[in-house]
Amino acid sequence: MRPLLALLPDPVPHLALGTFPSPVEERPDLAARVGAQSLLIKRDDQNGAEFGGNKLRALEFLLPAAGPAVVTMGGYGSTWCAALASAMRSTGRRAHVALFPQPWTDAVAGALATTLRSGTVHLAASRWRLPGAVWRAWDAARLAGPPRWFPAGGAEPLGVLGSVNGALEFIRQVEQDGHPRPDAIVVPLGSGGTAAGLLLGCWLAGWEVEICAVRVTDPWFANRRRVLRLARRTARLLRRHGLNVVPGAAGLRVVADQLGPGYGHGTGAGESALAAFADAGIVLDGTYTAKAAAALRSLAASFPHLCFWHTFDIRLLSALPIEHSLLREARDHAESLWPQPKLT
Repeated sequence: MRPLLALLPDPVPHLALGTFPSPVEERPDLAARVGAQSLLIKRDDQNGAEFGGNKLRALEFLLPAAGPAVVTMGGYGSTWCAALASAMRSTGRRAHVALFPQPWTDAVAGALATTLRSGTVHLAASRWRLPGAVWRAWDAARLAGPPRWFPAGGAEPLGVLGSVNGALEFIRQVEQDGHPRPDAIVVPLGSGGTAAGLLLGCWLAGWEVEICAVRVTDPWFANRRRVLRLARRTARLLRRHGLNVVPGAAGLRVVADQLGPGYGHGTGAGESALAAFADAGIVLDGTYTAKAAAALRSLAASFPHLCFWHTFDIRLLSALPIEHSLLREARDHAESLWPQPKLT
């Protein structure tokens, strides 16, 4: 189901990668734990594909614009890079990814192992050395022809269309299946594409809802201005394809109190949320989804009916047994920078 495609007078090239719609679950058990009257979970971790999570939504619109090779960047445990590498391989092409260090966890190891299986990895030993890794990735990708650059997280208008479609899909599920209509949709805020797309989709549908984007990386990168700029750029793209988007009642709120020491660093609140969801049979990751879930309790005071948009794909963890020199090198870099993770 791709409801956005049915609205476009002038189609946008699209490649089906995941099985959508992903499930929506009502979870009164978790609602009680966070103090909400109701809690829906949008299970993009169960999209039916080999691997992908919510990033498959962006890739369905980005890959038709890719050439024989693409270049991108992210952290060692970037789920975006893992999804891109897997999807490119499935279409007979190659992703070249430049990666910077982040604290080492099983989820980071699983994501990097997935990326190594499917793409070409260029490690930076620190964030300051990332430009050199990007240059090496670009130089290697050129051997296959003119490469296409995708920004971190796929956060460009074509990629944002995937989350616009996701919002329309979710709204249809709520209305057709009789789920409680949420007052707020809670999502991690990294590169901003998911939050921008959900906001646009809710404008298109005329929904009054707050998109609560929980910051999980540096404020200079993850902020309200960036999300709204992505939304405006994507609205212009939609207009070029015949669909006019008028800002509506849906709003955007950046939740800034869950970042902790920085990107990829665990927090006490995140660990508590991770454990609570695990008790309910749902696996989160410490970098993105645990921090977003940790915000649910404070948000429930203002928004009694919540939706948590689950973006992490547990299938990352099945990649752990891989033996690869770059996996060991990345672990050594991370452990030299952060020998003992600190929770706050």
